[in-house]
Amino acid sequence: MFNSSTGRSKRIRTIFTPEQLERLEAQFERQQYMVGPERLYLAHALQFTEAQVKVWFQNRRIKWRKHHLEVTQQRLAVLQRHRPEDRDDDV
Repeated sequence: MFNSSTGRSKRIRTIFTPEQLERLEAQFERQQYMVGPERLYLAHALQFTEAQVKVWFQNRRIKWRKHHLEVTQQRLAVLQRHRPEDRDDDV
């Protein structure tokens, strides 16, 4: 798709098959950072460019961090609700 106002082509969104996602997720579970020959090998195995695999891993790390931040905040909220209130028994 070409945008005449900017003179650039618009990138087409990559659609992952369930099998490709399964393979990417399994690799992410083993290793959150994929570089060099490993990334190139995975890209060829999945019939993607190395850049597509790189971006998928970047996006997946962001999703992972966001999820773990939410979980941590929920745990802190639960702990604060169940924490005994500070009492001043000296009065």
